[in-house]
Amino acid sequence: MKKTLLTLAAIALTASTALAQEKAFLPTKFADNWFIQVQGGASYTISENYKDASFSDLVSPHAAISLGKHFSPQVGARIQAGGWQSRNYYKTGNSDGTYKINYMQFNADGLLNLTNLFMPYQEDRGFNLIGIAGIGYAHGFKNKDRGIGRTNSIVPRVGLQADFRLNELLNFNIEVAGNLMSDNFNGRVEGKKYDGVVDALVGLSFKLGNNGFKTVDIPDYDAINNSINTLRQQLQGKDAEINNLKTELANKPEPKVIVQETKEVKEQTEVLMNAVVVFRIGSAKLEQNQDINIFNAARYLKDNPNVNVVVTGYADKSTGTAAINQRLSEKRAEAVAKVLIDKYDIAATRITTKASGDKEQLFPTDQWNRVVVFTAVTK
Repeated sequence: MKKTLLTLAAIALTASTALAQEKAFLPTKFADNWFIQVQGGASYTISENYKDASFSDLVSPHAAISLGKHFSPQVGARIQAGGWQSRNYYKTGNSDGTYKINYMQFNADGLLNLTNLFMPYQEDRGFNLIGIAGIGYAHGFKNKDRGIGRTNSIVPRVGLQADFRLNELLNFNIEVAGNLMSDNFNGRVEGKKYDGVVDALVGLSFKLGNNGFKTVDIPDYDAINNSINTLRQQLQGKDAEINNLKTELANKPEPKVIVQETKEVKEQTEVLMNAVVVFRIGSAKLEQNQDINIFNAARYLKDNPNVNVVVTGYADKSTGTAAINQRLSEKRAEAVAKVLIDKYDIAATRITTKASGDKEQLFPTDQWNRVVVFTAVTK
């Protein structure tokens, strides 16, 4: 009978080995994965008559500071304050030259990590390419020399950032972003419907709080269902085998009882029943596919009213501590006993629960010891 128990345990545990191998990211706390970004560089203004000016005439300083958060390995966001100068070219009659507009710009940007989008996530990856898309608000200050008043623009913007990991707390980045300004951004409305500013920045990102994302396995439910169906078919065959054995046993002649002298000999026998209940790691919750095993034990007890049962819980010693495993095995035994009493009307006086924790390992494989077994004891 012990061989049968081992076989059933091995078959039942195919469901747990099928839990598998897809990954999901664990939820993070609100305080995790924040960063502060400081950047400096230059901007290039594309406005009226810019083609008539040299490239260097339209280059001006630009700086920005940002506060952001990564919500997942792929998606993040930041708010940014930046600006400085925009240099523009004018040409009127015989007069031409450049003038500057000082401005401030506030942006709300979405961040898409293209590297993590198309490649497996690695917390310590040295390089990530990040797409930027957002909306901004730009305020231009007065330029009294050119007679230009204040201006305001709603600014759609896109860009790319190359992000290099220096250590656990610090990243270096290179960023290029295009900003679409309204035509009056530089104080002139001529020809084009929009002005544009291209920012080229380098900077540092300082990571705040806990950083990175942890993964966990996602069960393969299709594989679990297939294992359950296979298990059911095999158990049905075992039920037929048990019934045949019971019929053969019923047809055997009663054994002769020999009483020696006047000494009464009372023999108590213990039989391992043809059922085993398997649990997931760290859990005392009964899975639906294990109910058939409790049903088999209950049916055996109903068919044999002269038999009591010992319900013993176990835990595998490869996980948890001895104290945790002892409590876990107690809860497993109690959960199975409760089903026998409440669902199958087995008298509580016929049931004894025991818990072995991880002190005794019935099986050679750790996972197989996450079980409850039944021991039938004659009254």
